[in-house]
Amino acid sequence: MVSRALTGCDPRAAGGSRRPSARSTTRVAAASVPSGTGLARWFSSFAALCIGRAAPRRRSLAALSIASGIGRPGRWVPGCALALCIGCGARPHAAPAAATDEAITLYRDRALVKQRVEVAVPPAGTAAIAIKVAAGVGPDDLVILDRGELTVSALRVARAVSDAPPLAVRDAAVPADPAEVAPALAEPAPAEEPSGAPPPPAPPRPAPAAPTEVEIVVAAPREGRFALALGYVTDRLPWEAAYTMTTTAARDRAIVRGAVAIRNATGVAFRAHTFVADAELGAWRDRAAEQLAGSLVGATADTTTAALRDLGIIALGDGETRVELLAGDPPREMRSVLVYDPVGTRLDHPGAAPIADPALGADAAGATRVTESFEIERAGHTTAGLPAGPVRLLERRPDGSLAVLGESHLFDAASRVADVDTVAVGTADGVTGRRERRDWSKDGDQKRFSEEFLLTVDNARPRPIDVVIREHLYRGQNWTLAYQSALAAKEGPQQISLRTHVPANGRAKVLYVVVYTW
Repeated sequence: MVSRALTGCDPRAAGGSRRPSARSTTRVAAASVPSGTGLARWFSSFAALCIGRAAPRRRSLAALSIASGIGRPGRWVPGCALALCIGCGARPHAAPAAATDEAITLYRDRALVKQRVEVAVPPAGTAAIAIKVAAGVGPDDLVILDRGELTVSALRVARAVSDAPPLAVRDAAVPADPAEVAPALAEPAPAEEPSGAPPPPAPPRPAPAAPTEVEIVVAAPREGRFALALGYVTDRLPWEAAYTMTTTAARDRAIVRGAVAIRNATGVAFRAHTFVADAELGAWRDRAAEQLAGSLVGATADTTTAALRDLGIIALGDGETRVELLAGDPPREMRSVLVYDPVGTRLDHPGAAPIADPALGADAAGATRVTESFEIERAGHTTAGLPAGPVRLLERRPDGSLAVLGESHLFDAASRVADVDTVAVGTADGVTGRRERRDWSKDGDQKRFSEEFLLTVDNARPRPIDVVIREHLYRGQNWTLAYQSALAAKEGPQQISLRTHVPANGRAKVLYVVVYTW
């Protein structure tokens, strides 16, 4: 049986001539946030994200400022373009300003913070406000998202604490000066602790970082209250996610629960509308701000762009805050399956041009293990945008105790668009698999590279079985599944599954052909 052809593509290939499909397979690559005016454009899209809509595709900066969610026309002002006034003579007294509207988007490497503050302008028409932002943030990192009717004349750091790590930490990572570390290397090793001696005390918890205090001098056309919005990036809001699946002795349904642990080391207490995106913020450095906003709000069913998960309004004080995921989610169907995955994700190459090394993946020919697994249905409306994390499958016994059946990962990028999740619990006795490459060819003129694989599953059991064969198209992200002899489904940028039925004491074979282009 030949089913509908599956494809994957990377829009970076051929100078961007290939447009990604509704389920594109472009993997995100690490990069960095643009600076200067580019950072202002980038933050304009972030402001649009905070109100739940994408920024327009091609609009002027003035039009983008109106779309920022503040609701007042204004000019975008990157922090590095403002005058940095230090020792400029008399200054207006800086009145502390409290943030009235905050939004945070958490990425794997950094977080975006948007703060909106109210400014009371006296009859004189000018005012200086003091705003506390995350530790380590400098004036060049700040962007005025919306000034409304205000005129921003100066931005200065009133109080900042050095953000350099301790010397020992810096030396352990990258020795900056051999002269600094030479004495440490020359010291003799400490004597071994005698048996029974108490372990050394744990190092003291580092003191919370002091926030950066920024003063902004503004002028207004009249006396009254006005609003100002600014944004910045910080690496002091790390987070991680984890999940559990709990089933009963019947093993036909499972309850999925999860949590996100957010550690706030900014020195600032937030009460913010918080989102999480399971991707690196720097991955979109080469994209326009408007494209970034459109991708993050999930405008298309992209297989590589992580959608935003709305965590709601959260109070983030100093230290760790746990946010529950999937609270109240109903039980999901679960069934026993056999899975043959001879390669895994270890060879996945996220580039546009395929790797042409004939030896790549050849070692998988000796992988014969088939696993006993449980397959749990995904609920698309409740799991969309959930971040990846480890999961434990637990069985609740009649006496109330819990036993661990298996461990795996949920919602990884490799299986971002899968309809099910699988958790391996052991090796399948009496069932083995074999992977064989039957053909390999490369056409440099046509820029095509093809491979043909035959997968064989042998069943020595006295009853028929159903097997999920998981294959990884690891050579590149621009691919087309030209032929497959079994039902196939795309599960991620470079991952497919093929399902086959194996008779009792019998054998089943699955053939597929993949074509890579660049």
